[in-house]
Amino acid sequence: MRIRAGLGLVVTGGLLACGAGAGGGGTAGGTAADSAGIRALATTYAEAFNKHDTSVLKPVIADDYQDVDATGMVTQGATVMLQRMDSGMKAMPMPAGMTMSATTTYIWFLSPTSAVAGGTFSLSPATPGMPSRGAWMGAAVKKDSTWQMVASLAANDDTPMMAMMDSMSKAKAKPKGH
Repeated sequence: MRIRAGLGLVVTGGLLACGAGAGGGGTAGGTAADSAGIRALATTYAEAFNKHDTSVLKPVIADDYQDVDATGMVTQGATVMLQRMDSGMKAMPMPAGMTMSATTTYIWFLSPTSAVAGGTFSLSPATPGMPSRGAWMGAAVKKDSTWQMVASLAANDDTPMMAMMDSMSKAKAKPKGH
């Protein structure tokens, strides 16, 4: 459970990532350069996750950043979010060479300086019985020509873990000797 909570913290705080991929969106002023700026957040986040170094995220996390994780814990402010992510990365045992990738499925421009984006993420190699993929959504704003995340939310695909728990439950239910 600690690994899952740690992964949730790292992914929720980080999947602000707006990775490479398809994406349409609103026509409220988003340019190709703006889309590229939002998508570049993924490269920055993946670099931070893969190196276990949140310092590279400082320029892309807005000072007024907020999120809420699956446990209901609210994070307010870039400093607090970066500290939580850093702690989560240090506490989470990860297989050697584990890397994250993120893909943007959509970017929806609300105005020339604000957008909502979402997509998927995956971790490789997968850890048996643990989530290794999921979906994310984030809100970004353009401040001084730089896109920054102001909020994010991620959800792990718990299908592998649920299948493992179901198998364990069925094994316990079988009468001995049969």
